[in-house]
Parts: sequence; C-alpha cells; structure tokens
Amino acid sequence: MGIRRPAWLEALYTEKFFVPCFTHENAKKNEKNVCCLDCCTSICPHCLPLHRFHRLVQVRRYVYHDVVRLEDLEKLVDCSSVQAYTINSAKVIFIKKRPQSRQFKGSGNYCTSCDRSLQEPYIHCSLGCKVDFVLRHERTSLLT
Repeated sequence: MGIRRPAWLEALYTEKFFVPCFTHENAKKNEKNVCCLDCCTSICPHCLPLHRFHRLVQVRRYVYHDVVRLEDLEKLVDCSSVQAYTINSAKVIFIKKRPQSRQFKGSGNYCTSCDRSLQEPYIHCSLGCKVDFVLRHERTSLLT
C-alpha cells in the first residue's frame, strides 16, 4: 500500500485562494486566504469565527504564487529539503511547483520534480514538488 496525501495537504494544494468567498460575497475583504486544515477548505477572514478551534494556515501571495510561512508548515510536514524564501522578513515556502525552463543542466542543485535551479542543500522548490517526490519514491512519511 502506498503513501497517500493527508486530506488537509490535498486541500492546501487544490483549494483556490484569493478568490471571493461566496458565503460573504457582500462583505468587504472577503478574499479566501486561510486554509482550514480540519475542514479541508479555503475560508475568508469573516469565516474565521466558525473555525476558531480548528487548525488554520494563512496563505499569502508572492509574485502571483501561493506561499505559506515555513514556521506554520514545519509543524505539519518535514520541510527541511524544501527551499524557503524570505518575504517581508518571514521565511515562506511555495505551495505549488514552479517549473523553470532551461537549456542545459549545469552544476548545482535542481528540484527533483520540475528541474528549477535551487540553492544548496535544497532538493525541492515547493511543497508540491516534495510531495510528488515522496509519493513517487514511497520511502518516508509526509508527516513529521
């Protein structure tokens, strides 16, 4: 039997963020920017009171990509091999893979799933690429 993604991880990867919340469509600041890990859904700030006792992760945007603070993610998943970036003095990790086309493979580290150039010692450019790698190789648990 193979390793499967936890439901909350699948939700973090597949839910749409930074779109209006239909429940609060007439409210200001109704963009979904939080993932409720217990309900496996994206929610807006107005939905927070209904989820106050749930595990929540705030999703942020950086250069048109969804990111999560490393501090929040590493409580849930081993992120040691995923390259983090500093944005507004906080370390963040990209949720989805960020492919990069290149002519040739020179020296240095490259993402195991999408070949993006990375700093050493990292081997994954995003949480999505790490998950793909683990699922392909089935050699370690995704959870810490």
